[in-house]
Amino acid sequence: EPTTHLAAESGVAYVSAGHHATERYGVQAIGAHLADTFGLEHLFIDIDNPV
Repeated sequence: EPTTHLAAESGVAYVSAGHHATERYGVQAIGAHLADTFGLEHLFIDIDNPV
């Protein structure tokens, strides 16, 4: 991701909080809610994304 390198070279603080880091907890909460509401089973598979 060029932005990360540009920020580092420019001495600018940059947080690259992409979809994986910011959205996985919401997906798990929705899964739990649907399981409780409709008697479903769900499995969240957390695959690390180093970007």
